[in-house]
Amino acid sequence: MNVLFIEDNEAEQLIMKEAFKAANIQCSLSIVKNGVEALDFLRRQGQFQAAVKPHLIILDLSLPRKNGKEVLMDIKGDPKLTHIPILVFSNSESQRDICECYSLHINAYINKPSDFQGFIDFAHVIDIFWFKLVRYCSHP
Repeated sequence: MNVLFIEDNEAEQLIMKEAFKAANIQCSLSIVKNGVEALDFLRRQGQFQAAVKPHLIILDLSLPRKNGKEVLMDIKGDPKLTHIPILVFSNSESQRDICECYSLHINAYINKPSDFQGFIDFAHVIDIFWFKLVRYCSHP
């Protein structure tokens, strides 16, 4: 399985990598640091021409250059990408943010854990639900 984590915070990038490793998750975790890079990665443009299309996207809302909601609108508006499940992974507990994201067709809205064990638990949920139970559309 291939996962794309779109997150600008380097500490959280490292924590997610370590959590997937600690949870013994067998997947390829790619990380990009802003919304523009995310779309280039997904469209295999620029430095990401060899990128592997992810089975799942984990998207932070607070991103530089193009925020998470803008990225979400671009992904869901692109027929080549719209089938990829997206989990919004955010510190925001705002009902407005949550409702807006669901109206943009996310698959789940998850608040970021406050400690490393929470990230490991999140990785286990990803593994069990998204990798073992869910079946994916095999678009080219």
